[in-house]
Amino acid sequence: MKQNKKLSVRLREWHRDLGYLVIGMTIIYSLSGIVLSFRDLHLFEKEYVLNAKIEKNLQKEQLKDKIISVYAQNEQKKQLPTHIVKKSVLDNFEELEENNEFIKYQISRKKDMKFITYYKNSGELIYSISGYPSFIQVFIDSHKSSSKDRWSYLALAYSVILFFLAISAIFMVKGKYGFKQRGVYLTLAGIGLVVLFLYI
Repeated sequence: MKQNKKLSVRLREWHRDLGYLVIGMTIIYSLSGIVLSFRDLHLFEKEYVLNAKIEKNLQKEQLKDKIISVYAQNEQKKQLPTHIVKKSVLDNFEELEENNEFIKYQISRKKDMKFITYYKNSGELIYSISGYPSFIQVFIDSHKSSSKDRWSYLALAYSVILFFLAISAIFMVKGKYGFKQRGVYLTLAGIGLVVLFLYI
């Protein structure tokens, strides 16, 4: 009995201290997770614009090659954040609209991210790229880290601590509010909630 009590006390102490340690990490991961959950709405994204000028009234057959050539050498890219430069690659051309004034292309397989508009009468090109500002992107990168990123070590440590907090909580509370009484049903409800959302 005393041994169980000592274990319970130790778990409470570790649970408390590790809980304090991960408060800040939890806030960061929670906020970046919220942003990622609504990324299709493009909340908090900023529009970055590159300008260029080419010949007027080019035919479509010439236009795509000219756009690729001009933006490969565009000096304005140096002023963009690194993660936006990586996204600026011209990886797709899908015509969205054409009239007497302009032709507009979507330059991405993902919608609402990259557009180029060519104004026929002036030869003006406007390349619009949507992305998170750098101070938000760094947290997004941490949330989406892979095994090759340095963030992965922190993510692994965070995951292990959360796992310990979850398991240690099972042994901390006794009586009618303990795991064997109330806790087991709430735990099963939590698992069921995740499974439900996976399959609906």
